[in-house]
Order: sequence, then C-alpha cells, then structure tokens
Amino acid sequence: MKKIQDFFDYMSKATVAVCTVEETKNRLNKAGFAELVITDDWSIKPGQGYYTQTSPSMLMAFKTAKKVKHYDQCKIIGAHTDNPGLKIKPAPEVCSDGYRRLNIEVYGGPIFNTWFDRPLGIAGTVALRSQEVLKPEIRILDFARPLITIPNLAIHMNREVNKGVEIKAQKEMMPLITTFGEKMEKENYLLNLIAKELNVSAKEILDFDLFVYCLERGQLVGAEEEFISCPRIDDTSMVYAAMEALVAATPKTGINIGLFVDHEEIGSLSRQGADSMNLNMLLEKIRRGLKIEEMAWNNSLLNSFFLSADGAHACHPAYPEKCDPTNRPKMNQGIVIKQSGNKAYASEALSVAALQQVCDLAKVPYQKFVNHADVPGGKTIGSLISRYLPIPIVDTGLAMLAMHSARELAGRQDMEDMVKMMTVFYSL
Repeated sequence: MKKIQDFFDYMSKATVAVCTVEETKNRLNKAGFAELVITDDWSIKPGQGYYTQTSPSMLMAFKTAKKVKHYDQCKIIGAHTDNPGLKIKPAPEVCSDGYRRLNIEVYGGPIFNTWFDRPLGIAGTVALRSQEVLKPEIRILDFARPLITIPNLAIHMNREVNKGVEIKAQKEMMPLITTFGEKMEKENYLLNLIAKELNVSAKEILDFDLFVYCLERGQLVGAEEEFISCPRIDDTSMVYAAMEALVAATPKTGINIGLFVDHEEIGSLSRQGADSMNLNMLLEKIRRGLKIEEMAWNNSLLNSFFLSADGAHACHPAYPEKCDPTNRPKMNQGIVIKQSGNKAYASEALSVAALQQVCDLAKVPYQKFVNHADVPGGKTIGSLISRYLPIPIVDTGLAMLAMHSARELAGRQDMEDMVKMMTVFYSL
C-alpha cells in the first residue's frame, strides 16, 4: 500500500510533460543523482548516478557500474513524458453570454467525453523576456488547483446524447474559466493570472506552452482494491517505474539508462522526441565523459539492450471482439510484451525471449499482445529508437482499460510487477 500511495503522490505532481520531468528530477536528487549540464564537458565517475536534459520536457538519467569496462553494455529503458489532452492556444480567451472560456487545440488522441464535468488544471512552460535574445527565460508553471472545467450540455437539450453524438473540439471542448462582467477585463485575463502566479509583470510574458490536465488524484478501486484508477497512466506510470528501478538497482557491469522523451502522442517529431538524435548525442557525451575509445564504445552499444515501456491494451469485457482471438491480455495477470508483424512495435523473437527470461528471473508473469488483424493499433518509441541505435529492442507495458481517457485503469499487481521486472533488468 505504501508504494502505491507513493505512486499516487508522484502522479499528482507529474501533471504534464515538464512537470513529470521536474518531479522525476526532484526524486533523483534525493536519491543522490547529480545533474550534468548539457552544454558542459562531462566528467563521469564510476558508480555514480547522473541526469541531464536537452529541453524541459525530456530527461536522461543513468547510473554507471563501479568498474566500467570498454566491453560492457548499456541497459536502457525508454518511456514518454507526454499524455493526450488539450493544449491552450495563443490569445485564448473567448467571451460570450457572461462566460469566459479558453480556446484550445487537441493534443494527441484523447477521449473527449471523459473530460467533461471534471476539475481540470493548467500547467506547462512560460517564456519570459531575458537579456539574451535567443535564450528567453523559461519558467515551469502548475496552478495545481481546479482552475477550469468543461460542462456537459443537459440531456434535456441534447436528448440523443446517450445514443452517441459527435463532439466537436472547437465548440464543446473549450474549458470554462470564469464568468464575465462589465467590470472585468475583456482581454488578457489568463495572462494576468499567469503573471500573478509567477510573480512577474504580464509585459514580461512572451509566450507559453500550457496544457489542460485532469486534477483528480489516483485511487485504488475494486472490491479487493486490485485496480489503479488514475489520470495519465499512459505513459507516466512507466516513467515512474523506470525511475524507481534505476534508483533501486546497482548495475553489475556497464551503464543503466532511463530515457524519458516527449511528443510520443503526436509522432515524436521534435528535438525532445524519440525520432531525433537526442539519444545518440547523449550517449556520445557519456562516452567522452567516461573517456572510452570510440570503437570500443561502439562495440559496447552493439551489445546493449533497449526496453520500450508504454501502455498496452487489456481485453475489454464489453468488447471482446476487439481483441485478438488467441492473445488476450488481462489486468493483474502479468506485464505485457507487445509484438507487431509490421513493426509498429520493435519486438522480435530475440528481444521477446530475452525479456521472458528477465521476467522469469524476477518471478513476474507475462502475457503477449498483438493487434486484432482488423483493428489497427498504435505505435510507440521502440521502432523509432531502432532507426538510430541498431540493438535488440522489446516493447512492453501495463495491460490497461480506458487508454487515453481522462482517467485510465490498470492492475495494481501489474504495476508492482513492472517495477520489480525493471529492477531485475537493471541489476543484470
């Protein structure tokens, strides 16, 4: 119970990508990890934990063995920091009929109707004026209170709602922030709220990347409290699990790495995403920091292994026909190994078999997921990483229901088993 409550504490602070990174850094600092500035030359000591970032919404953390030899491998776990939801547009205020709403755009693939009638927060980054023109000051902001909500239309005015009604994002999904009166400002209400929260002048604010998030705390549900109901399980839970394992494990040889990248939900096409040179550049800085000769380091990388961790679909009891006939993952019956013939997932027989052996060592059950042949699924970072690092990669995750809902559902035992499996992986 204590570990699950710690998970809920983490999730309540990991509200959007930049806040997930900040909370992860806070915990790594407490565990004795040292920060490496990305633009510095690194001097890395064996047996020490470090972290660095190339942008506020991504993070690489790593821990070296006490004796790093040139032929050692890297064991890498990758997950993504972003979640599907809503992003606030510039000049966002829309005032009508006495209400002030915020103009939004859809980020990723959220299930719209799950966002209605909930307490919602706003968090992200704010760019302020600075002395260096090309380097504005970036501040991380989380109002950490129910600032907005998206009210449903009453059934009396929408009699067909329970038969399925299309939701148009530009019309229905704009959150309500306040009432609007003659004495209130017609413009820049949100900007002034931001300025007050950051204790700066509104004139200092140049731009922002702010997101809407579900403010509700995670809970255990079910007659035996066997399920986790929580916002952002996909994929923040895997960032938490990898972080916990990285802190707990001591590598016998080589380097343990946690790679937490942004923008997976929209294709990873960014400098902080998986489809970039981020990982290769950071690995090269590690090589130089350890003063390992280049050819020896390349051999070490070729001997490495990457575990891509993301949400996995559980078989839904109301929609059994959506699941593959023979591979039907269920919550609390093992971590999921994800496979795809068209390489939506990077898993192959070699990497799948390797993860099965890790699970056996950890005494953790596993099950396999493949898409129903007529129901195409999503993708994750595993196949993208394989473009830049030709090593065995396996895709894994928690069996989930309500994926991309404002609140998602996973198995409590699966979450505990995932941390256990990752810890054993890092301990090899």
